[in-house]
Amino acid sequence: MSEIKPTNSGAGGVPAAQQEQPIPLAPPAPRPGFPADSAGASGPVLVSDKSFVVTWLLALLLGMFAADRFYLGKVGTGLLKLFTFGGLGVWVLVDLILVLTGAQRDKQGRMLAGYDQNKKIAWIVSAALIALSMLISGVNAATATDATPAAVAPVAAEDSAATTEPKPVETTAPVEEAGPVEETQTPEPPAPAVPADFASALVKAASYSKTMHMSKAGLYGQLTSEYGEQFSPEAAQFGVDNVQADWNANALAKAKTYQETMAMSPESIREQLTSEYGEQFTAEEADFAIVHLND
Repeated sequence: MSEIKPTNSGAGGVPAAQQEQPIPLAPPAPRPGFPADSAGASGPVLVSDKSFVVTWLLALLLGMFAADRFYLGKVGTGLLKLFTFGGLGVWVLVDLILVLTGAQRDKQGRMLAGYDQNKKIAWIVSAALIALSMLISGVNAATATDATPAAVAPVAAEDSAATTEPKPVETTAPVEEAGPVEETQTPEPPAPAVPADFASALVKAASYSKTMHMSKAGLYGQLTSEYGEQFSPEAAQFGVDNVQADWNANALAKAKTYQETMAMSPESIREQLTSEYGEQFTAEEADFAIVHLND
């Protein structure tokens, strides 16, 4: 009889090669509020006591005055943003995008409270307001362009001569003495046409004066700045000289803004209004604003 060789089998008589191998387990998913690190572990996320909704509204409506940065406790960059008119608008847009994407943090680097719950409605409202403001600006520009007086065609020399020269009178009989002849009035010369860039500078000047209550000097600087509108000095001066603006009222509006949003003293407001690095109003305009600050 042949000898039966024992087989290499595990428990239950199943060969060891066919025994079930242990299934590797995936690392546990991070818990909400605990982002995973490179090793799969998770750590706590510090949530600020500053509200995402409040920060978003301040960035959207009062970003030009750096109200969102003051709210988050970032006073240094807030002052810089304020004195540069929101980085001429660029800083305002950047901060709004940071808030909407959840990248904005408070002074301690903590994420804003309520971002996940309100980010969708914030995006929708912001997009709607930006689209509406662009539409209104386009309509205002078109209306102002239509209202610009058109050039008057010059009168031909032959027609002018024909109008002013009296026609000779044919006589066949003695002519009785005629009464005094009324002189023909010479037509006034046509008004010169306004260049297109001058008219555009006037439209921009009116918009800045109405929405941002800028001073005359500040308005000229904004129109000629290479980071602003980049108009020529002549076009900017035409816009500043012909804009319908009450500089005293603009100074008062700026003063009230500083008082309400930053709680500044009257003397600090006066200094900010007249500073060459601030609003650049005249001393008389700043005095008017301080006198009527509490009206």
